Amino acid sequence: MTCDEARLLIGADPGGTTAALEEHLRGCAACAGLRQEMRALDDDIRRALERPPDLVRPRAAPPAWRQWALAASVALATFLALAVWLLRPSDTLAREVVAHVESEPESWLATEQVTADGIDRALRGAGVTLGITSERITYAQSCWFRGHYVPHLVVQTTRGQATVLILRHEHVPARRAFNEAGMTGVIVPAERGSIAVLARGSGNIDEIAGAMQREVRWLPGNP
Repeated sequence: MTCDEARLLIGADPGGTTAALEEHLRGCAACAGLRQEMRALDDDIRRALERPPDLVRPRAAPPAWRQWALAASVALATFLALAVWLLRPSDTLAREVVAHVESEPESWLATEQVTADGIDRALRGAGVTLGITSERITYAQSCWFRGHYVPHLVVQTTRGQATVLILRHEHVPARRAFNEAGMTGVIVPAERGSIAVLARGSGNIDEIAGAMQREVRWLPGNP
């Protein structure tokens, strides 16, 4: 199950669940947080709609227009809460990129250059080749990310290490910068999909992102 499918299920029925959704939530903190927020919002709405019994004296029923206004405000609040998540996919994508990099701490510790064959294995499944020389790459893996295998590279630069994820199936409309978990990052559009670059501290991520946009070659025939 992808994040988009999970969010649609959560938005349609925050209290419901399926085996596929639960499996996805165990490995996706962003979607798990969305469900928690949507369920909390559901509880708030339920409490707002419930009128406790008045044991002192009966009161006149509120005008019909007031009930319609309350219902409309509840519907609007639900829509806005879900829209914040659905209309800003780059924020969720950035969080998941950071979480993935944190899950592979050994990638930062590698110091020996990866062989040309090792780089080719990491790139092959994503349908890309790379123009930079192998001596600059100290980590190269093909990682499962959002339903696809993506190249996960660590590149040595004059200002330290940078992590690169080549995301053929993730599209962003414009450059998106972020800072999270002690890492500075940027996700930039590419000819097909996007490219994420992260560095610990303040690395030269824009320079690396620009170089990757130029050096990545997208092979035909891959969806």
